[in-house]
Amino acid sequence: MHLHNIYKIYMNHTEKIKWFCIITIILSIILNYIFFLNKSSQIFKILFFSTLLILLINIFIRTIISKKIFIFINEIKLELSNIVWPSYKETSQITGIVILLIILTSVFLWILDGIILRVMSCILAPRL
Repeated sequence: MHLHNIYKIYMNHTEKIKWFCIITIILSIILNYIFFLNKSSQIFKILFFSTLLILLINIFIRTIISKKIFIFINEIKLELSNIVWPSYKETSQITGIVILLIILTSVFLWILDGIILRVMSCILAPRL
């Protein structure tokens, strides 16, 4: 067996163990709030929750999925820095053009509605 295959098998098992621990911690947090709602003191619940949350975050950071998420977030930051944002003048000009086109379209539809109304009234109105 090659060393690379052994490493892949090892990583696969460690990932499964990490996710099992994460699910177990989440379930223990939920069960703590369900079963020990009135039976334990508030400080104990806060300490228990904060300890498990720190442990949960610590394990999650070491998983492969979290590393992929961090890489994805860094790529997003890089792409956002490459965007050329329009200036205030360009933004106001485009906004003015959009408002003008909305007004022109509404006037056109108003005229078209009037024409269709007149045509339909001529067709449907009884001729005397």
